[in-house]
Amino acid sequence: MSRYIRIVLSIAIYLFGVALAIYVGGWILIVKPVKNTIVAYTLGNLTIPQLIINVIKCICSLTVAGFIWSLGYIASNLVYDSRDEKSAV
Repeated sequence: MSRYIRIVLSIAIYLFGVALAIYVGGWILIVKPVKNTIVAYTLGNLTIPQLIINVIKCICSLTVAGFIWSLGYIASNLVYDSRDEKSAV
């Protein structure tokens, strides 16, 4: 595979990992539970288990986002790693 194709593919995989980390860690595990908690509180339907689960989701969101980002980073380095280039010396 050509060097430039591997570079472009590596960047695409890395950006996909970043976007997926933001979506899962930011939207699914932070914004959505907070929004649902506010709506449930406003309607008077908020329960303690629901509140505890949403707090746990918010606490774990950065860990999950970091894990997804790490997988994307590792996958992009498997496709192309600049340290594998032969030096000009």
